[in-house]
Amino acid sequence: MEKIIPALAAAFILTGCSTPTVNLATSEPIKVDIEMRLDVYQHNPPGTDKKPSQPQAPTAADPESRRRNRMADVQAFKNSRAVGEGRDGLLSIRVETPGDYGDYIRKTVSAENEDRMALMKAVSAKEKISLPDVQKKQAALWQKMSFRGEWIEVQTPDGNWRWIQKEG
Repeated sequence: MEKIIPALAAAFILTGCSTPTVNLATSEPIKVDIEMRLDVYQHNPPGTDKKPSQPQAPTAADPESRRRNRMADVQAFKNSRAVGEGRDGLLSIRVETPGDYGDYIRKTVSAENEDRMALMKAVSAKEKISLPDVQKKQAALWQKMSFRGEWIEVQTPDGNWRWIQKEG
């Protein structure tokens, strides 16, 4: 009897340790819809003036810097199909959006077009090419770089212009 009790206890312990198998896999992937906003602020270190001691002269890189800073907004407008790449190398508003957001789109597109035009004029002067030729080249470049589904303005075989959504 003394040998049976330890054997029963060992058997009970060993069978008590086995747990049922739990399957953690799902038949379909888990879908998560996330909306995120990121605000980045740059603060001056303590003890520094908030304004530069002397005004800085504008540089040729200013339009490029401004364009880089608004690149995400422009792409968001293009992704939402509100804005498209025109035949003149400038952005065109395709869908008028009401309210403050519409005002923001118009303001951003206007600023983007001003900077694009300044850069195209600089290229025209530097390379001694007519501005319409530079605009045509830029339009082709922007349309080539556009993503599938974005609006682009193309010339039809009969010479007219129309808006299409880029394929491929």
